[in-house]
Amino acid sequence: MAMSPSEVAARLARAVQGRLRPLPQEPPEQSWRRWYPDTAIVPQLKLIQARLAVHPQAIPASERARVIQEADALLGGEWMLFGYPVHLDDPPVWNRNYLLGKDWMDAPAKAIDYRRIDVAGGVKYVWELSRGQPLLRLATAYALTGDTRYAATCWRWLLDWIERNPRGWGIHWTSALEHAIRLFAWSYVLVLIGDALSEADIGKILGALVQHGEFIERHLSLGSSANNHLIGEAAALAFLGSLLPASARTRRWQERGYTLLQREALRQFYDDGVNAEQAFGYLPFVWEFYLHAYRLRPMPDAVAVRLQRSIDFVRNVMDASGYVPQVGDEDDGTVVPLWSGNADRYCVVGRALAQQIGAEPPPTLTEADDALCLWLFGNAPASGTRLTDARLYPDGGYAVLHSERWHALFDAGPLGLGSLAAHGHADALSLWASLDGKPLLIDAGTYAYHEDPEWRNHFRGTPAHNTIALDNRNQSEIQGPFLWGWKARSEFLKCDLSQQCVEGATIAYAPDTVYRRVMLQGETLQVHDRIEQDTAQSAQWFWHFHPDWQVEPVGTGMWRITDGQRVCTLRLTGLAAYEARLYRGDEATKLGWYSPRFGHKIPCTTLTVATRTLPETLEQEGVVWEFTA
Repeated sequence: MAMSPSEVAARLARAVQGRLRPLPQEPPEQSWRRWYPDTAIVPQLKLIQARLAVHPQAIPASERARVIQEADALLGGEWMLFGYPVHLDDPPVWNRNYLLGKDWMDAPAKAIDYRRIDVAGGVKYVWELSRGQPLLRLATAYALTGDTRYAATCWRWLLDWIERNPRGWGIHWTSALEHAIRLFAWSYVLVLIGDALSEADIGKILGALVQHGEFIERHLSLGSSANNHLIGEAAALAFLGSLLPASARTRRWQERGYTLLQREALRQFYDDGVNAEQAFGYLPFVWEFYLHAYRLRPMPDAVAVRLQRSIDFVRNVMDASGYVPQVGDEDDGTVVPLWSGNADRYCVVGRALAQQIGAEPPPTLTEADDALCLWLFGNAPASGTRLTDARLYPDGGYAVLHSERWHALFDAGPLGLGSLAAHGHADALSLWASLDGKPLLIDAGTYAYHEDPEWRNHFRGTPAHNTIALDNRNQSEIQGPFLWGWKARSEFLKCDLSQQCVEGATIAYAPDTVYRRVMLQGETLQVHDRIEQDTAQSAQWFWHFHPDWQVEPVGTGMWRITDGQRVCTLRLTGLAAYEARLYRGDEATKLGWYSPRFGHKIPCTTLTVATRTLPETLEQEGVVWEFTA
């Protein structure tokens, strides 16, 4: 129902093509010979290495040590999967979810429903290992040291992956985006360790890249699914079409890929720099695709301007500690992670992209944040800065307020991108805030996708955000893990940045309307809420605090909030009859949980305030919340 008639027709045509003209079932080296029967392999490798030149000599000693330490652990089978330590086989079992010790079935890809969670848990946990991150870590260690143990293990594992996952077989041939990420990772593996390989092995990986490109071209994300997936797939086509020897097919890949990249930059990034998916965690992921695709061709000005504005947006919402609010979905996605685990994704990718397009970069938080820049360009930009002025982002629907002690982000924007709004959360009129450079009011995060439907729905539902619900209902209608029905509509009503004041409204609960005004006044962050009632009977407020802060009641309508060094007082006025409760790690209600990264949740404090009825004063005087430092 979320698809247009033309999209349905296109998907049917694709299915018919797959049946009538399936891609050849052949080994990768045969695919290479089919494409390039007379092309010498070693000169082609040298051309790829020249076009994707890397600079291991530029990597500082501390980052070298971290990369080598991670590679040494990997030689012993030790790896971090979404932040969890796992022990890999040698070579890894590529269809295994190592967190659960369960395997996806060995079957044709068309017979596998990757959305199932009863086979081996969530598919992301098996896809992640096959994105090529362990291979890249071994390859970077080889480039830094010349130790052939790293290159031999890397290549042995990659050849094993190719052998055990032939075209059209298994869980890893079910997603074009996963193909795109592998294509980038394997290309850089070739650059890093190609000189240690035989001609036959190089031909095999080149053929595997050809097969990946053919699959991507036939499975580009269409219509309602055209989000960050399409950017990744288009970038992979453009990238591979530019690397391989010229032919009618590679020219078609380049043309289609770069055309889509430009179109999607203007569609998926608003003119003010906000990404239309309303999912901040996908910004560095998408930045990476543009970064690598445009290493091979000058970036059009229109694309560079949108990307520069998106970097500036992150520089503005980032607090002094480097924390970026976890708005919308977040799954820690990377493409070519040439950096160690010490780097911050926004900084390490943002700084490399800023270097490429000549923009002001985000600041560095650690030395590792310049690793990608140094690998790709041999040098790094200046130290970088945050933007600390109040700004309105009218297209994306965000306002950023700054004072000497407070940093606040307010949301009056759309739910997400397109008919699916797949990665958006029900967070209309939500507020995020840092005090003295430390996150205080937070988004609860993402935690899960397919693997845990109940927690998935909680973390993207209204109660997981610093906003208002009416009658205990979500602002938008959840219909599936990445599908919304009724979508909240919100807008800014007033904005006076000189006075650090902004007001928005949402008709998420039409015909009722909810209004929220946010203002910074000296030491106080003030929030003023009003509700124009028509049919609603009750209201619920939610405030989620970073786990470092403790919250306790200190009187009627007052709470003391402290991290042991700072103290903040929350005062509620304008509401006579209500029930207030504090939750911390509550399994029954799912309140009091924070997901700092995908697959993880830890206790935090959540304050809820609820009314059984809606007093008339809510429409005129409203409710006032004052956070005073």
